[in-house]
Formats: sequence, C-alpha cells, structure tokens
Amino acid sequence: MLNQARIVVIGGGITGCSVLYHLAKAGVKDVVLVEKGELTSGATCQAAGMLTQFNTSQTIMRMRQYSTKLYKSLNAFSEVGSVNIASSPEML
Repeated sequence: MLNQARIVVIGGGITGCSVLYHLAKAGVKDVVLVEKGELTSGATCQAAGMLTQFNTSQTIMRMRQYSTKLYKSLNAFSEVGSVNIASSPEML
C-alpha cells in the first residue's frame, strides 16, 4: 500500500472517481484514491443516476453535455427517458 502521494483523492464516489479519471487523463501520475468501502458504494449508489440536460447556466449546460458524452463512451451506460409534469401554473 502507498503511504504517500502527490495528490490524494478522498472518496470513491462519482466525484472522487471523476477527479481521479480526469487527473489520469491529464497525465498526472502520483495520485491515489482512498475509499473506505467499495467504489461508488456510498451516496452515489443511492442516486437516481439521471442526467438532466437543461439549466439556465451555460457553464452547467456545457458540463452536463460533456458528462453525457463521456458516459455514452462507457460500456455500462444505458439511456432512458423521463417526463416532468407541471403541477402548478408556475411550472408551465
């Protein structure tokens, strides 16, 4: 087991795994991820896993589009739809 690294990522949920993935993709070598259980076994495995595509922020929209493209490149991605029903006049 490593006892030191240049970068230590704490938590193997979706955020920690994403940080580790992008650091590795950028060529960073001395990185370790620390997780107390199995990867994505905490809050991440309880999430609905929905990839919403709409937001008023252009920055968030670009991030969501990038994430969707990345997830589609993975073998385990399965695309499904959803319906959002307006329940008040404000939602129309």
